[in-house]
Amino acid sequence: MEGGGRRVLYYQSPMHPWVKSERPGKCTVCGMDLVAVYEGGRDAAQEHADLVMLPQGSPTAAGVRTSSARVVPLVRTLRVAGMIEDDDSRHRILSAYVAGRIEKLFLNFEGADVEEGQPLALFYSKELLGAANEYRSALRQGNAALAAAGENRLRQLGLAAAQIAQVPKRVESEVTFEILAPRSGTVTKRHVFEGQYVSEGEKLFEIADFSVMWFQFVAYEQDLPFLEVGQKVEISTPSLAGRSLRSTIKFINPNLDEATRSARVRVEVVNPVSPQGRHRGHEMLHKLSAQAVVEVAAPEVLAVPHSAVLWPGSGPRVYVELAPGTYEQRRVRLGRVGDDSMEVLEGVKEGEKVVVSGNMLIDGQAQLNNLGGGDASGHAHALEQPAAATLVPGSSAATAPAGNAGPAQTMVPATAPATVTPEVLAYLKAAAAVGEALADDQLAAYNGAVRLLPPGPEGLRAPPPAEAADLLGARRQFLVWSEALVEWVLPRRAGVPGLHVFRCPMSNQVGPGAPKNARWLQWSAQLRNPYMGQEMLSCGTEVRP
Repeated sequence: MEGGGRRVLYYQSPMHPWVKSERPGKCTVCGMDLVAVYEGGRDAAQEHADLVMLPQGSPTAAGVRTSSARVVPLVRTLRVAGMIEDDDSRHRILSAYVAGRIEKLFLNFEGADVEEGQPLALFYSKELLGAANEYRSALRQGNAALAAAGENRLRQLGLAAAQIAQVPKRVESEVTFEILAPRSGTVTKRHVFEGQYVSEGEKLFEIADFSVMWFQFVAYEQDLPFLEVGQKVEISTPSLAGRSLRSTIKFINPNLDEATRSARVRVEVVNPVSPQGRHRGHEMLHKLSAQAVVEVAAPEVLAVPHSAVLWPGSGPRVYVELAPGTYEQRRVRLGRVGDDSMEVLEGVKEGEKVVVSGNMLIDGQAQLNNLGGGDASGHAHALEQPAAATLVPGSSAATAPAGNAGPAQTMVPATAPATVTPEVLAYLKAAAAVGEALADDQLAAYNGAVRLLPPGPEGLRAPPPAEAADLLGARRQFLVWSEALVEWVLPRRAGVPGLHVFRCPMSNQVGPGAPKNARWLQWSAQLRNPYMGQEMLSCGTEVRP
């Protein structure tokens, strides 16, 4: 009798709860002292309901690897694509001030360079001609008030000061007026032809200044926390032949697009002079496609690798190694997402080891425990393997391995549930990891996840995807296999709680012949599209049972 008169039921390892003994001693796995479990108390398995224990040697066999949570700079490389456009503030639309007819065009094509004051067209207008004659008559009569009114009227009808000054010198037979370029630049649009009649306010020409250009790209919600005005951007285009231009972010539109959940970001870049003299001597053309790398600030944060985080329906979680073979499930609150790691705000402390490889298998065992693979109270057992055993007082089963410290102990094999096989669950977990890698645009993680795929279940009518040289090739392989896997899972879906099926309405963009509405499996309720990746991560809808 110990512990205030309570009866000791048995002694148990606090780190490996399946190790039990009738007498005090050492754990045969980790060597820790066994602790007493009293009548009416909770044993170690009940105290650690989130623990998953692997028998000695099985972490190596299962390929379990860990990495420490560390405070490191959160590196995020934003590679974006957009378009080179002219500066809106330097764009001018020239419209007709008065109704009339285009008698002659001095500029018959778009893309021509013009100087301020350069004639663009000859224009006949009865109203403009009448106003000019009235102004000239007022000057001849010496009526200053009437002449001032006439001058103001001509200005309202679109004549420049130099043109108004020439009105008194016009001959009677001269009935047309020149339409002049309001500024220097490049003609981007010509809306009229010779002989065309135009109404007041109708567009004639559009002129842009290409000395300063706008590079605009789309930033999605997950990237916005990394972006701020003033960040450096390196821009490259196919037309620059391996060279790049550098500038900074000038504006981030605070209005998000509801469909794509994205905001437009503007970079203003000086358009350098081209030796070929194109477009007023500038190198970058209008409406040119371009790519850029944004130099994102890298604050030091507590971070774990991408592969450590699993996304079940209840939220992100990781598995922390408490001792070799013993892992604790932790719910985590995540912050910003870097290239290779994710910021952890809650759930893990600096220096703790998180599982980065093999965590799908560990999570599969945890799922089995929740489905009935644990003890009567629903708590964890060891993964079933030939060497796995649970010590039970007084059993006549095989004794503990020779050479281990502590008193003689006996073991009874653990059991696995009959409703869901570990092999099927492990395959579905590994399959979800392939999709997660594509959702994160991580080719190396995709190839690694493909290598870890176990043999597929019987009846699955598609070979697993192979390693790929680029993300597009990976997504094409993934689509065929994922569609077949979803078809295989749907009739069995009720037996796999927590599994979600989503579809992508834009999956036809993966390649020629690819269908729309391709599907994939996830353990997370948060949509993460493997076909679109980080560009449109939340594109898609869930396929309900």
